[in-house]
Amino acid sequence: MDNTVNTIWKKLDENAPREISFITENDPWRFLITVMLSASTTDRQAVSTASALFARYPDAVALSEADEADVGMIIRPAGLWKTKAPRIISVSRYIAEHGLPHDPESLTLLPGIGEKTAECYAEHVLGLPAVIADTHFVRVAMRLGFTDTADRGKAAREIRERFPRDLWSRMSMVLNLHGREICRPRPRCSVCPVLSLCPSSDAASGES
Repeated sequence: MDNTVNTIWKKLDENAPREISFITENDPWRFLITVMLSASTTDRQAVSTASALFARYPDAVALSEADEADVGMIIRPAGLWKTKAPRIISVSRYIAEHGLPHDPESLTLLPGIGEKTAECYAEHVLGLPAVIADTHFVRVAMRLGFTDTADRGKAAREIRERFPRDLWSRMSMVLNLHGREICRPRPRCSVCPVLSLCPSSDAASGES
């Protein structure tokens, strides 16, 4: 990594909390289902919806046998329920029959699980280095010069090639948090700790 990017990263890392977590569920199956529910909605809404779902279907076996229409009604607040309901039932059925996956690659073979969800699982459940390239992460990474693409898959690959493995998970959390709190779609540049180093600061327009 070049000197400017290295300096930006160190400043962001120093200013971020030591522990960052957006979904705190410790049960692996419940964590996975919550992440799946978080697609196209907020983590807060996903957690709230997952709580209601788990109150009725507390484990993978119960959800694997659930009625799709009933599940759909419960998860409707999280959006895309017609797509999410059959997928979380199918994933739960797989886990009920075969157990939890032990690597992110196996996860992506299941319906409704893309690279981002698999990387979340790898980092949170398996304790593996992971680049979680969600909307916030990619927006910040582009603005700060960590990557030059808005494509999530390509951005994740660039980060893996450019930065050491032991930084991947921490960087995922730090950039994601920075994107939620400061480097929003309408960035709050006046409170940004790396404003003087940011290659996109002159292009920033307004605050929210």
